[in-house]
Amino acid sequence: MPDSATALMNYVDGAGWTEHAEVVVQIMMSSVHPDIESSIATVACLPNHLRTNVAHFLTEILTGAVDNEQRHAIFSWTQCWALASLDQ
Repeated sequence: MPDSATALMNYVDGAGWTEHAEVVVQIMMSSVHPDIESSIATVACLPNHLRTNVAHFLTEILTGAVDNEQRHAIFSWTQCWALASLDQ
């Protein structure tokens, strides 16, 4: 798993259900699944350290550094997190 993805996942897991965590999950989910869309402009509302991690993550996605198995693992995590957040 790329370090940037791990850092973002750890942030979300530690932050709980917050607006920032929701933005991170949406961006990650849309980055690994072609049928899900998210505006990259939402990154502007994140603190600097999260924007940097998202930028590194997107760079790894766009340059092909993330393989299909990793994409599936990221999507599964985002899907579980999103479903669990419905109870909030």
